[in-house]
Amino acid sequence: MIDEEWRYFAPGGAITPGGPSSWYILDWDQRGIIAVTMDEEQESEDVAIGHLRKYIDTLGTDVYEIHVSQDGELVSVSTEPEDDLGMCVYYPPLQAIQPPSHVETVLRSNLLELDRLNPNVDLVSYTSCANATEPRRAVFKSYFLFQFIFTIWHEMNLWMRLPPHPNLVPFDRLVLDELHGHVVGFTSLYIPGGTIGENKSRTFKLKWLRQLTCVIDDLNLKYGIAHQDVAGRNLVVDPKTDALMLFDFDYCGRIGGIGYVEDRNDIKGVIFTLYEIITRDTHFQEVPWDRKTPTDVQGLEEWVKHPDVKLDHPVSDFRAVLNEWVDKRQNGRQIAIYTEAPEYIDWPDFPQPAPTDWVLSNGTVLTRVVLTEMRRSERKKGMEILNWERPAQIKVENKDRLLANGQYATNTECTGSVGSDC
Repeated sequence: MIDEEWRYFAPGGAITPGGPSSWYILDWDQRGIIAVTMDEEQESEDVAIGHLRKYIDTLGTDVYEIHVSQDGELVSVSTEPEDDLGMCVYYPPLQAIQPPSHVETVLRSNLLELDRLNPNVDLVSYTSCANATEPRRAVFKSYFLFQFIFTIWHEMNLWMRLPPHPNLVPFDRLVLDELHGHVVGFTSLYIPGGTIGENKSRTFKLKWLRQLTCVIDDLNLKYGIAHQDVAGRNLVVDPKTDALMLFDFDYCGRIGGIGYVEDRNDIKGVIFTLYEIITRDTHFQEVPWDRKTPTDVQGLEEWVKHPDVKLDHPVSDFRAVLNEWVDKRQNGRQIAIYTEAPEYIDWPDFPQPAPTDWVLSNGTVLTRVVLTEMRRSERKKGMEILNWERPAQIKVENKDRLLANGQYATNTECTGSVGSDC
């Protein structure tokens, strides 16, 4: 279930001096935007989120706006299409992505929702229509807001091009929509057991630190890629191999190229991650990357192990391995730009759609590339709409089979054991 702290996001609003005020609140759980209208002037979205939180789980997926009184009572709701603030986002066709030949695809409607992990991230399994060779769970990452188009593009393209590695969570499939077969996201293999940041009961092993430095060396020096978000929340342990595995490439960049930020380099990421694992001192997370340096923690005379942390070697051994690796990286071969790496990874730019004419209110015609349109406008044009709304998770019962497109599976759909050819 999505943490309540991260469930709501306000992409915009309309405030009139003295009132009324409308804040447009995105509910990540139901994947829909609802306008919260108040009679008074409200310059902060927090009040609107507070009002919406009281009613959200009782509202249908067809509700686009609610009106609340000053004391927070629900005055009215609207299901009128004219009040729909949803957007239609551009999704690139499969052929424009140029995926490697080994990468398979699956329809969004052939994914069965098991849990909602984070905004844009769900735990799913493949239905029997997905032609999977064996029952398995996967993590489905998608987007339905313009703000995430390029982040998903870079993460997806890098991850699917990385060669198999024992310390990287495997990319699994590209996910296509049911209308046009365009790419709306991707899946990666689900590794059970929780992240290093979540499951703090297990003993952290020295070999896992060595595996982390190894995979970082390969990403940086062999493939020319910087992960740029090394953290306990992005590390898991494969229960089958007892190997540490890195995942989540949404901050990735090609070293010296697009998306690369030197202040977020992976050497610094490993240093601060190990320090936090051992000490559980997380205050450095609040310090901007450009203001913290490795000496902030490496220079400490002692790393005080948290009493609840279990290690298979003394803290001094972990620090010795870390310091030896950092010294080797700082004094060894450097990569100034990713193309200097022997097996550098590259991918195409985002394939934008053909420009279209846009008529202004004064009759002026502008030609521009359009990546997002209001859903209500597209409906008026008679366009097919790819919807993302889904019931609140609290309403989904164990017996229900909810697909990744937000629709309940019927008895006639492919929802049986995975593996049959549909």
